[in-house]
Amino acid sequence: MYIKKIAVVAVLVISVVTAKAQSDLSFYHLGELTPQNNLFNPVFFPDADFYVSLPGISGISTNLNNSFNYNDIFSAVEGTDSVRFDPEGLLSTMKSGDRLSFNGSVSLLQVGFHLGQAGAIQLFANERVKSSFYYPKHMLEYLLHGNGDFIDQEVVENNLRGGLSYYREYGVGYSRQLTVLGSKKLRVGIRAKFLQGFLQAQVDEDAYVSFLTDAESFNVRISTNQPVLHTAGFDTMDEDGYLISNANKGFGVDIGADMEITPKLKVAFSINDIGSINWKEGVKNYELIESEATFGGLDLRDLDEAGDILSDTLEQLFDYEETTNSFKSKLNTRIFASGAYQVLPNGTVTGTIMTRNDLGKQSFTYGVGYTHKVGRMLTVSTTVSKKPSQGFAIGGGFGARLGFMQVYTSIDNVIGFTDIRKMQNINMRFGINFLFGRFSNKKQEDADTDKTPRVKPVKEKISPFPDEYDLDHLEIIDN
Repeated sequence: MYIKKIAVVAVLVISVVTAKAQSDLSFYHLGELTPQNNLFNPVFFPDADFYVSLPGISGISTNLNNSFNYNDIFSAVEGTDSVRFDPEGLLSTMKSGDRLSFNGSVSLLQVGFHLGQAGAIQLFANERVKSSFYYPKHMLEYLLHGNGDFIDQEVVENNLRGGLSYYREYGVGYSRQLTVLGSKKLRVGIRAKFLQGFLQAQVDEDAYVSFLTDAESFNVRISTNQPVLHTAGFDTMDEDGYLISNANKGFGVDIGADMEITPKLKVAFSINDIGSINWKEGVKNYELIESEATFGGLDLRDLDEAGDILSDTLEQLFDYEETTNSFKSKLNTRIFASGAYQVLPNGTVTGTIMTRNDLGKQSFTYGVGYTHKVGRMLTVSTTVSKKPSQGFAIGGGFGARLGFMQVYTSIDNVIGFTDIRKMQNINMRFGINFLFGRFSNKKQEDADTDKTPRVKPVKEKISPFPDEYDLDHLEIIDN
């Protein structure tokens, strides 16, 4: 059945993303070091007159947010080297609203150049993958504990949210510097993006399911609001030309600004991924026909067979209707707000708040980082961040400019590498860019040129005669 195929895809996605992770703040705190920082704020531009980022090698990133680790899922079997699945330990760690989310991107091409001293243009194309899955804790507790503890008690699960999206974006960005409030420097920028969708799966945001166990018969009544599973691209991915162009199209926009409050203090604000994709090609939607069903119970003690048993039971109890109606999916909008203060001639402290709209829910990440420039070749940064449902993580990054070639990388959870079993997030972002010229040098040269020429003072000649003598008619002869 197609539902089983979706389940298999979901398992594969979760398995892949569990091995990779990143929160964006360690890389964000590198400032305008790389062209890829423009993903966070359209006004960010590296110190170069012109740059080129080539396919694949210039930008590869992954992003995972998870609320538990390996040790929360498996526990050691005493006296052996083996481990066992520990559902009670997992449920005790899990909170309602916890989610597993993954973002990945590969830079296909990026080109940027300045327009005079005030403007800049950037062209780009990126491959992007996003997925989110909210853990249905109440439903898991009901299934694993059994219905004995819930007689005549309705168990409602409204965290049936999940989605997977794969698309490509082509875009152009423009930024410009303005002078406001007398002499304050304000930069504003925008990136307009055309979106080409390839793969999508999502459940209605308001989907829910409830379980009620009858006290006499112990039968279980399952009620739903007839949610719809929307999919696109699963049967058309291998068709000729589908991954180049198809009818699944959309539009997105990023906006941003930063302002120099004082010579040492700068603030920045941006909203990224405002937009949506209309899915019209390769669409298959699955809508439950019945909103209520009753069954005698399930035996899920054999975890190896639990998935098949649950899937088969649901297919028998709930019939569904398949349609090909088009649907729309929104991008996961992110907002960055930060303030940077120069504490040393080459050192800056930055505090950042990031919020993300994920399937209708807001999540917040906080971070404080220190960035230091070592000469003109090397920039290093370290960050302490706090992500949803996680403790504090320490990360860092660096970028080195070797002539016109720039190498960069960042990692968000350095300490996590000491024990992978306790790791909840990992960061691995890296790439190579090609930067030509130094834009900061040209700005300094222009500033020096604009200075008013210094006039050599002329000494005033003092006459030895009193002021009442009118000697203006006499010619002064210099010896």
